[in-house]
Amino acid sequence: MARKSFFKKKLGYFSKTIFLCNMVAVFFLLLSYAASFINPKTVWLLPFFSLGYPLILMVNIGFTSYWLLRRPVYALYTLIPILFGWNLLTQHIGFRSKPDDVTKTEQAMRVMSFNAHLFTEVNEMSSTTVRNKVVPLIKSANPDILCIQEFFTKIKGTKQMSDRILAESGLQDYFFEPVTKSEHEGYGQIIFSRYPIIHSGTITKNEYGINRITFADIVKGQDTIRIYNVHLRSFGLQTEDKAFIQNPSNTPNEEHATKRVGRKLKYAFERRSQQAEALRDHIDTTHYPIIVMGDFNDTPMSYSVNLIGKGMKNTFQEKGQGWGVTHYEMFPLFQIDYIFCSPQFQVENYQVIKQKLSDHYPIFADIRL
Repeated sequence: MARKSFFKKKLGYFSKTIFLCNMVAVFFLLLSYAASFINPKTVWLLPFFSLGYPLILMVNIGFTSYWLLRRPVYALYTLIPILFGWNLLTQHIGFRSKPDDVTKTEQAMRVMSFNAHLFTEVNEMSSTTVRNKVVPLIKSANPDILCIQEFFTKIKGTKQMSDRILAESGLQDYFFEPVTKSEHEGYGQIIFSRYPIIHSGTITKNEYGINRITFADIVKGQDTIRIYNVHLRSFGLQTEDKAFIQNPSNTPNEEHATKRVGRKLKYAFERRSQQAEALRDHIDTTHYPIIVMGDFNDTPMSYSVNLIGKGMKNTFQEKGQGWGVTHYEMFPLFQIDYIFCSPQFQVENYQVIKQKLSDHYPIFADIRL
């Protein structure tokens, strides 16, 4: 009887305050969901809630736990919205253990993506050391298709990175689209393939320098498959911006810094949506099976990621494990690198290679038609 009256009695002042804060958190959670399908050019504020999704989710889980201990029925006010966004949640978290064996099956094709950050210094390693470690990593992963963003190579001589990767990895062909090229060196995006490349090109609509989309058609057996190498618009944050984000209290003019960073984020959200629309239009005219991978510079909650992935399989969502972090530089929370494929592919495996040879982790997936 005492237990029954406990659940029936009215909320006190403290619990009412907690409930009000809870509803605000639920509202923010729903706004983060809305960011996945509403263009940031329409409502520019929504993408900021998508960036805050990990924190917003944790706060809502905290409220759920509180009400389960105090008034279980009130937990439903938070639990139902969390479950409503289950599809988005599973794009962040893989509720499965890591397989003991990640060996590629004979029928599968291993596709790999890596933002190499121009093979610059990282974690006190020189650029030469980074390059010397990247090649064995690629060889060990043994991809059939490899897309690299921010790829840098000498044009001639023994330091030509493209030839070195071909020689040591077993890959046979490549398409390199440099953003900038001189007589001695070039950088941009590259697609390596174990299979012949019969056609390739660049989506020039809405490109922004190094942030562009290239593609290549490869022939595997009787099948022609289109590969997209994606590098969407980055935030363009400078060292001072990153320092402010990590520790706002140490910034002399906090209001000015907030506005500066906010403008950069807003600009990047809008430009990525334009690039995503250009890629979506290109995909919709393609009759081949499709693989899309690369650095999208945005989270699984974003409009751009969800527009590009519409109607395709997200390999992390299919076979990923844990929190799918692929970028660790400022906050080790964000998944911004993806591999999508057409529905006719079966996803057998997905892995993040936790080696810090860039500000991104390499990722790969095993898929088969």
